[in-house]
Amino acid sequence: MKVRLYIRIRLADGSRHYADPFYLSNGKPKPLYGLVDGKPEHHPEGVYHLRYCRRDGKRVYETVGNDVWAALTARLKRERTLEAQEMGIEIVEPEAKPQGHDLAEASAQYLAEVKAGKSHKTHIAYRVAIREFVECAKATTLERLGRSDVLAYTDTLRDRGMSPPTVATGISYIKTRFQYFGLPWPMRKTDKVRYTEKSPEAYGAEELQRLFAVADQEETDLFQFLLCTGVRDQEAMYATWRDVDFTRRTFKVTEKLHRGFTPKDKEEGLIPIPGSLVALLQARRKRYPNSRLIFPTARGEEDRHFLRALKSLALRAGLNCGECSNKAGQSCAAHPVCERWILHRFRKSFATMHHEAGVPVRTIQRWLRHSSLDTTLRYLAGCDDRSERTQQMVDNTFAGLSVPIGAAV
Repeated sequence: MKVRLYIRIRLADGSRHYADPFYLSNGKPKPLYGLVDGKPEHHPEGVYHLRYCRRDGKRVYETVGNDVWAALTARLKRERTLEAQEMGIEIVEPEAKPQGHDLAEASAQYLAEVKAGKSHKTHIAYRVAIREFVECAKATTLERLGRSDVLAYTDTLRDRGMSPPTVATGISYIKTRFQYFGLPWPMRKTDKVRYTEKSPEAYGAEELQRLFAVADQEETDLFQFLLCTGVRDQEAMYATWRDVDFTRRTFKVTEKLHRGFTPKDKEEGLIPIPGSLVALLQARRKRYPNSRLIFPTARGEEDRHFLRALKSLALRAGLNCGECSNKAGQSCAAHPVCERWILHRFRKSFATMHHEAGVPVRTIQRWLRHSSLDTTLRYLAGCDDRSERTQQMVDNTFAGLSVPIGAAV
């Protein structure tokens, strides 16, 4: 009885295709390789299937996982089973798996594509969310997923003490997964996790002065760079000296494909930088003449601990609010865990300071590399309300209203 082995892959146009496995000259299959237009292609998301006809003539596609050797063993067993049935020997089949795509295998396939197309940080976030969802879901196949599975995942996140924004982010990852497989989103409008969306705040001039007053040279270089360029933390992490033009006083955000880094929304951009930062970087270049990265570790690799450095510096400067605490119960009054000190606020400060200096909003949008002007306006929301010019207008509005100090209300 003929049982054929296929590998189901996703083509460049997004369509699904059952391809023949690719075999080496020694007759052995090359794992997760399929023939596309007669040429071998590597597809880490591929899943092997057996195709055969049952005794009633119906054609069957049976999923056998992504291990080619296990798939070959399964094909041999299926052939022997069909031959025995053809000879009239009754074979007791193990309990059949539910029809459809195995949920765990489909999740592994999806995460493989996320890893190939998104940043390491994004892949980790998706991986955590998807694995927790699979653990919570009662369904065992992709096609059986429903609203109850998503609600169970939502309740699990809430029971773990996750904040509403974090819960909403986790659900958005699951929704993207549904869309990837072409499944309808089962949630109702009333199921949406609602929370107050807080606008990003800029650092004040006084707290920045206090921060840099206790910073050492390494900390000053890093946080002045983040403040004066407005780049995201990963863009600073992968920044190289080739991105800096000391003559034209600019910094360019570029992708580093060989390092696995791509800017958000794949948008590169040129950012003018002040002379003070140029002087800092020139001095830093002399201290690190052989370094390719601007902010490397001692081993010359990307430094992934910028946030830890900022929180430690804020604690030394006495700038923690004293009201935050982490999951371990540590208070920011004595530990570097204050939630007010985050790297992204340097980006907000960059936008606010340029806006107050009279730089057009469209120009700030280009420097921030925002695809939407609304995003830039969110960054700038509130800064006009705190400006001296606005305060003067408010004072003028109520200048004619004379209220004696200490008068009863």
